[in-house]
Amino acid sequence: MKAYFVGVMGVALLLAACSGHTEKDGHVGESEEHQHHDEIHQQIIQYTDGYELFAETEPLVVNEEVSILAHLTGLSDFKPLKDESLAAELKVGSQTVHAEVLPKIAGIYQIKLKAPQAGEGQLTIFVHDKRERIDVPVQVYQDDHEPHHDIEEKSPANAVSFTKEQSWNVAFATGLTRMAPIGQLIKTTARVEALPGKSHTLTAQTSGTLTFASNSLVAGSPVKAGQALFTISGSGMGDDNAALVYQSAKGDYELTKAEYERMQQLVEKEIVSKREFQEAKNQYEKAKAKFDNLQQNFNAGGQTVYAARAGVLEKIQVRNGQHVEKGQTLVTIASYANLQLVAKVPSRYRNDLSSVLATSYKSVGQSWKKLDASLKSVGQRVDESSFRLPVYFEATNSGDLLPGSLIELNITCSSNRPQVVIPTEALLEQQGNYFVYVQLNPESFEKRQVFPGASDGVETVITGGLAEGERIVTKGAVLVKLASVSNTLDPHAGHVH
Repeated sequence: MKAYFVGVMGVALLLAACSGHTEKDGHVGESEEHQHHDEIHQQIIQYTDGYELFAETEPLVVNEEVSILAHLTGLSDFKPLKDESLAAELKVGSQTVHAEVLPKIAGIYQIKLKAPQAGEGQLTIFVHDKRERIDVPVQVYQDDHEPHHDIEEKSPANAVSFTKEQSWNVAFATGLTRMAPIGQLIKTTARVEALPGKSHTLTAQTSGTLTFASNSLVAGSPVKAGQALFTISGSGMGDDNAALVYQSAKGDYELTKAEYERMQQLVEKEIVSKREFQEAKNQYEKAKAKFDNLQQNFNAGGQTVYAARAGVLEKIQVRNGQHVEKGQTLVTIASYANLQLVAKVPSRYRNDLSSVLATSYKSVGQSWKKLDASLKSVGQRVDESSFRLPVYFEATNSGDLLPGSLIELNITCSSNRPQVVIPTEALLEQQGNYFVYVQLNPESFEKRQVFPGASDGVETVITGGLAEGERIVTKGAVLVKLASVSNTLDPHAGHVH
């Protein structure tokens, strides 16, 4: 977590927009009573896991009331924070003062406070009834002259203004560059299949005529575990029909049960031997086990076929009213929550595949996406038709992976040398050169040339022009570019001060 204090007196784009505004808007500008030609302004920038704080203020001086104009952005969607319960306090040394917080418009708040003493302090902004907080280190000065020595004036070159109000109204985001051990990139295609362990084939336990349990059972239909799918009736057919097998097992069970209960009474009176009783008991237990097993899927009308697990009817291999034989395949049920990807990779990459770092994919008509996948195995034999090694992945299905389809697959392998990586969407191409917008502050950006390397479609390696931890525009870079070239767009149009 970092906080930044930036003197913006030298930033022409920002000061040009701010000059001329009056105190009634919460930002001190020129007035008839007092001219602030030598006024210094600070910008406070703070990021937490959930929020971006961008505040403009005069330097904090002991016993002088200041108005801090705070812009608060939620990092989950880079939209303005809407929180009427916002509160703030300033702590310097052992003294704490509560600030007055005035909501102006969505995402923008005016914080009024008066510092009790000089020194290093902490400004805390409480969000959502104090369930979350943003802590910002601040410096409180003894008099008005100290800030002139402490705050350095900077005038960044080719700065582009893109206000918070502008970014809130479009698809926009920023992020930090990161280091990743990106190595060999393998581009290939993969076939999407159901996982073998997640497919289950049901077969007929008896011969007979098959009837669908529902007219809505078609390939692709979802089913629940234990759902009835078919009934197989063998009435009037040979000795192997379901009704006959069920009735025979039921008769044997009832007969052996009665004999067992009779023998229990006789053995107690020592009318029969224990050996005879034990034989009756064994016969009963065998008949009971057979009948209990049949009861799970059979009744007097025949066999009922149930779905053993939840999933999708991948293949239905019978027709309603068809005669089926015992052991015949009826249906295949598959789960598509996780899928198998079968890729064919040139054998020269065999050693690289021992250290797969990430994968990304692209279906027809879609953009590149990160793939939550793990390498399951690498074939030990080259495929005879393609002369490539088969490589198997297990992937989480986000909803757009269709079994049976082909996808473009990028396999990124790791290396021992980390490199700067950015989202591919952050790159802008201009006449064969590539650029990104580096954030100077949340409303000012610098166009910088970079040199891209390998890309998996989602992320791109940068071989020059950026360092780790720099904040860049990751979404909406083209909109910042348009703002930089527009001569009619007021850089602070709609900006509340």
